[in-house]
Amino acid sequence: MGTVPVEQAIFTSAQTTSKDGYQLVAWSHGINAEDARQLAIWGPAHDSMIAEDPADVSLNFHPLGKDKYCISRTMLGTAEYSGRGGRQVYTHCFVVRAAGFARFHNDPFRIVSAALAIRDLRPGAELPTDLPTLTMLPSGPPVEPGLIRFFDSPSQQQTLVAWFHHALSSRKLLFTGSYTDRYLSVFFNLLPVSVRPCFPFSTRLRYSPRRDFRLIGLGNDLEEQKKAARQEGFSVFPFDSVARTPDLSRHPWATWVQVALCQKDPDEAARLIGELPLSTQPGNLASLGNRLRMAFSGKRRKEEPSQVAPTPFVDQPKREEPEQSALDPLLQLVERSLDGDISALEQLTSAWETPRSAAREAQREQCAEHFLKLARERAPSERSSMAVEILSLILHATP
Repeated sequence: MGTVPVEQAIFTSAQTTSKDGYQLVAWSHGINAEDARQLAIWGPAHDSMIAEDPADVSLNFHPLGKDKYCISRTMLGTAEYSGRGGRQVYTHCFVVRAAGFARFHNDPFRIVSAALAIRDLRPGAELPTDLPTLTMLPSGPPVEPGLIRFFDSPSQQQTLVAWFHHALSSRKLLFTGSYTDRYLSVFFNLLPVSVRPCFPFSTRLRYSPRRDFRLIGLGNDLEEQKKAARQEGFSVFPFDSVARTPDLSRHPWATWVQVALCQKDPDEAARLIGELPLSTQPGNLASLGNRLRMAFSGKRRKEEPSQVAPTPFVDQPKREEPEQSALDPLLQLVERSLDGDISALEQLTSAWETPRSAAREAQREQCAEHFLKLARERAPSERSSMAVEILSLILHATP
């Protein structure tokens, strides 16, 4: 398929022959006059960055006109030339046409990774006056299986599932606290390719109506959070105090993500997301989440060996019985899970991530028997049907 041309531009504070102050100081030949105008209007000027550390970087992504996208890195540069104090805000932009962006599976983090592999993106002692067009070689599948398992602790997975619900349910979402950019990269990886451009974001820029982001990271800056939260239609997601989302009100795609995170082998989940049609729109995610969850559960049922009742004439190997003191809490988690308690599902998922042993497998068998018994006794409901599917995957048993 070949390489993809990616244009560059740098927006910062400088004295040039044309003007003083914040401006585009350098750009590649593929940046036309309209691109330059939009980048200059959008560009973060003095004190635009929420920087708790000089090494902090804000990653930003947004459309540029009708058929281009801009992926940029904003950081603090050298001291302001004007002497007004503080450091210049330095933004390195990468502009790619929509067709080229599609070659990167519409993932802005792949553009950033490719750019970092080509050159040092930190501001130097002297500003460049012109920039070359970069040629980047896209690689990798639409969904990277390794990123699905990047967050492997139950608390991280709970945070990611809650993040998906709020990001998909909010018109604009402010996120705060001690987050890392990795949450956003995993978020994009677990979205259908065609939906990814619908989520422009910044990770550490102050809110400005000139910059129309859907996801806005404000770190731990309380004053900036208060100012932005006053805007109509904004929701807030605090990474440091994530509240669980009730099952019945959770976005179905977020629930599908939870199912995908439960799997030891993420390749199948990656394949299912990667094969969704490029006509998929954000409004389709709820129904697609339900469909993928059912497809995944159905595939697992087909793979499960049929349970054959033991014949009384053949000696069966004695099963190691788990200690009741250790088993009872697990049985209670099964019951709570069927009642729709998401924290119980998360604790059960975590329980089976410990190293395998005969005692642990015996506990799983007992929990599976208890689960099958309760599932057959209880009347099905929307709340329990989702829990049944997830428990089927966790306990390797299907009612």
